[in-house]
Amino acid sequence: MNDSLVDHVEGLAQKYGRVLGYATVAVLMAYLWIPIAVVTIMSFSPEAVLSFPPESLSVKWYETLVNDQAAIDAILTSVKISLIATPATVCIATMISYAVDRYVFRGKRLLQLLVTLPLIIPLIVTGIAMTMFFGLVGIGSGFWPIVVGHTIKALPFATLIILPTLYSFDRRLEEASMDLGADEFETFVKVTLPNIYPGVLAGGLMAFTMSFNEFVLTYFLKGSTIDTLPTWIWSKLRHRATPEVNAASVLFLVVAIVLILVAVSLTHVERIATQEE
Repeated sequence: MNDSLVDHVEGLAQKYGRVLGYATVAVLMAYLWIPIAVVTIMSFSPEAVLSFPPESLSVKWYETLVNDQAAIDAILTSVKISLIATPATVCIATMISYAVDRYVFRGKRLLQLLVTLPLIIPLIVTGIAMTMFFGLVGIGSGFWPIVVGHTIKALPFATLIILPTLYSFDRRLEEASMDLGADEFETFVKVTLPNIYPGVLAGGLMAFTMSFNEFVLTYFLKGSTIDTLPTWIWSKLRHRATPEVNAASVLFLVVAIVLILVAVSLTHVERIATQEE
């Protein structure tokens, strides 16, 4: 009896398993993308009151966003912070990845633990700790504390992307370079780095995206004189939500999609996790 039941279940799984899998993926994708689609459509509403579906379509709130100096300043601030935090994150992540992959040294496991800690510690705890630290050392809040905070947050993600490219890299190329007279630094610059650039670039794109979209750490570290786009959106939501906020949210979506497309087109991301034969 039990064997026949098992056979029956296996038969149903073989017959309907693929359909069930596709249906599950479709439901998950709908759950993720339908709210985004709703926000996008509502951003084209000409009315000041949020409603769905809008009675007509207009780019009024995009024009309002473009003409809002506070919004423009917030966007430019986000871009400036990201453009500084990203190369800092990539440089540190690359050095850490290279050290972890190439050398055996005391404290190696501790270094790996410290790099991954930002993944474990809640951002609100990190934000409070960094606010207290910068206050104690007399730096306070503002632009540079935000840069440091964004770098710390993005560092583990960039490292976890760059490290596999070093693991899969053919070290025989480095050995050949040094056999021909190049020193270790010259070999890294001319041989290793060009071959791991997909991971480095992908890590940089991840760092930029996370920095541009970061809210929690920015909220704690910004003080009262500076706003990034996420904190500006939050301030607008606290007072009065309008479709201008939806337009700014769509901007986030466009930035993320563009960065993903750039990463796919320039890095051949399949090389990050696989070693070419």
